[in-house]
Formats: sequence, C-alpha cells, structure tokens
Amino acid sequence: MSGMWASVVAVAGTLLGALTTGLLQRWISVRAEREAGLQRLREAAIMLADALTDYRGRLYWETSLRSAAETTSEQEREAKKESWAARSQVNYAMNRLRLSTRDGDLLELATAARDATFGVQTETCTPHEAREQQHVFLATVAALTPQPVRSADN
Repeated sequence: MSGMWASVVAVAGTLLGALTTGLLQRWISVRAEREAGLQRLREAAIMLADALTDYRGRLYWETSLRSAAETTSEQEREAKKESWAARSQVNYAMNRLRLSTRDGDLLELATAARDATFGVQTETCTPHEAREQQHVFLATVAALTPQPVRSADN
C-alpha cells in the first residue's frame, strides 16, 4: 500500500512540476513580448523625435537662405528639396509609431508634435512651441516605457 502512495506522490509531484514549469515559461514569454513591444515603442518615438528635430533644422536653414543676399536660386531649390525629404521622414516615423502602439492619447500627442512642427513652415507655430510639443510627447513615452532599474553599484 505504501508503494502505491509513493507512486501517487511521485506522479502528483511530476504533474505539479510540469505545471509550474509551463506557467513560468508562459510568464517569461509574456514578459519578453511586453519588453520587446516597449522597446519598439521607444525606438519609434526616438525616430519621430529625431525626424521632427531634423525637419525644424532644415526649415531654419531654408529660411536663413531666403533672407541671405548671396543665396542662389539653386541653393533655395536644394534647401526646399531637403526640407520636403525631411518632412517625408517625419511621416514615415509617424507611420512606424502608429504600428507600434494603439494608445490613442500617445498618438494624439505625437500628432500634436508633428502638426506643431509642420506649423513652423507655415508660421502658425514657433519653433519653441514645436519643441515643447515634442518634449511633452517624449515625456509621455518615457513614463509609459520605464527603463530597467539599475542598482546603486552601476
């Protein structure tokens, strides 16, 4: 009889071990997927912020060329071409962000930052206001995607 109980305990222990292992693997997998998603969101946000900054810089350069007396029409055309290419990079980065998150509030902040930067070209927004919109967006992303906590030794 004691041999039977030993077998029951052994089988139960094996089943509980298998269940525990399965649950642990599932938890690790879900956590890894979540971390990968947060990393994609951080990368998409950085890409958008970089594109917005680059576009504002090119708009500044384009404006500077227009006001300079020695600027040639070729230089103006080239600056405008580069400005439009930078604007396209902003749109590409927005598309990547849209694929990285479904967070409506975050996407609204990103859209506001993009629109403010586009507003610099039409002078409906100042570069400072556009930067501030970008900073609000980045602060929100940073709050949503906290970096791993480092120990005091690092």
